[in-house]
Amino acid sequence: MRKPLSDRVFDVVNGALLTLLGASMVYPFLYVIAISLNEASDSSQGGTWILPRKLTFESYKIIFVNNDLVSAALVSVARTVLGTVLVVLCSAMFAYVFTKQKYFLYKPMKLIFFVAMFLGGGGLIPVYMLFRSLGLLNTFWVYIIPWMLNLWYVVLFRTYFMRLPREIEEAAFVDGASELTAFFKVILPLSKPIAATITLFAAVAQWNSWRDTLFFTASPSLRTLQYVMMEILQRAEAERMITRAEMLDVALGHLKLVDPMSVRMAITVVTTLPIVLVYPFLQKHFIKGILVGSMKG
Repeated sequence: MRKPLSDRVFDVVNGALLTLLGASMVYPFLYVIAISLNEASDSSQGGTWILPRKLTFESYKIIFVNNDLVSAALVSVARTVLGTVLVVLCSAMFAYVFTKQKYFLYKPMKLIFFVAMFLGGGGLIPVYMLFRSLGLLNTFWVYIIPWMLNLWYVVLFRTYFMRLPREIEEAAFVDGASELTAFFKVILPLSKPIAATITLFAAVAQWNSWRDTLFFTASPSLRTLQYVMMEILQRAEAERMITRAEMLDVALGHLKLVDPMSVRMAITVVTTLPIVLVYPFLQKHFIKGILVGSMKG
């Protein structure tokens, strides 16, 4: 059936607007990649938009021969994997308890939950003192234990759990399953969309975090990739010292091949790429989880 003219005009205009919107989001990534792969002497002349004019991998070589960045990347990967698994699991279990209104601690826990959600957080000094009393300062666990439970994730999980048919859980109980068995073998497998959504949220938050490294750690072995990148960006912007990239270039005799800008762009690509690669595998579940979570609060 042929569409009316008004519908065809709408489709064309809608397609054009979405194309422009998509291009405005994709272009910054292409620009960053182009600068990171282009020679510094050529980039300084301007005109590098999407593709590098003089291809070079010197900026990436400097990153991957830098022992600080490699060790920081390992710390970031470790905290992202472990922290994401624990926050998703703990938030899901806590949310499952909140679906049991007959639980004798339901009302006290609900009160504590809402007080913590709206009034919690505290300032930096109380949080620092709390972490010090718990022995978390300057340890890897300061990245994991304080963030094992996220109240917003609990709300999303509980909203999804409340939409599941109660008959499925009751059937598991009739077959002799315990609460723990019903949760892991019935409820959690049925909650893949919201679990994938929260996994993406938690992974991005852990991967991008650097403030906890700044405030709660002092050991160089605990520095994360984002923190090292932040240090490099600050040094380059302040122009107070020669970056490691420049020092290496002086030693090799090719200072014009890279500069702090190209190194910064290369670090941005390296730190962003893992999340970009993970997102397509979670996109279907992510969209479904967001839609379900927005329908019922």
